[in-house]
Amino acid sequence: MSYPPRAFRETREDVLLDAVVTIGLASLVVVRGGVPQAVSLPMAATRDGEALVLEGHVALANPLWRLAESGCAVLAIFQGPHAYVHPGWYPTKREHGKVVPTWNYVVVQVHGTLSVTRDPDWLAAHLARLTDVKEAGRPEPWSMDDAPADFIAGLSRGIVGLTLHVTRLEGVWKIAQHQPESNRRGVIDGLAVSPDPADRAMAAVMANAERDRSN
Repeated sequence: MSYPPRAFRETREDVLLDAVVTIGLASLVVVRGGVPQAVSLPMAATRDGEALVLEGHVALANPLWRLAESGCAVLAIFQGPHAYVHPGWYPTKREHGKVVPTWNYVVVQVHGTLSVTRDPDWLAAHLARLTDVKEAGRPEPWSMDDAPADFIAGLSRGIVGLTLHVTRLEGVWKIAQHQPESNRRGVIDGLAVSPDPADRAMAAVMANAERDRSN
């Protein structure tokens, strides 16, 4: 991701990893026979000693894991909140009219290589970690122990574990940083009252950035 202007780049690892955890679902891109292919799967960030890794799994019938056996290069894309920005939300539209529509978005790209495993213990630990992240805070969180052990074991035999060994993390937070404060506030106000949950999610991202900016 070499293009994004410096103002939009997010390099803080804690912010990027928090977004990975919050988004959860990745588009995992590999090249097979010279053709890019992608599969959507939930992935969880963890540490292997000091090294950062992402864990996921695919069905045994999915050919992607066979590519990973040779340690292929991959790209995991985590698409966060995004929203169309209406020019009328900019106060400067009324001043000089020199505004156009745009799109605000948050995205994290994780580069690395893949390895695979079918080790039952690894898969059990991975599935538990993946589930616990999303079940945390629920009134009655589901755990692996809630299902019969033989049922879980049978399902586990039909999947292959993937580990993405991270070589580079990149993020873009295009949230109107280059606009004057009045325009940023106007966009937040416009998105915040939208009936679209995605718009309101972007308003929250922008509002948090404004709070950070003022601290």
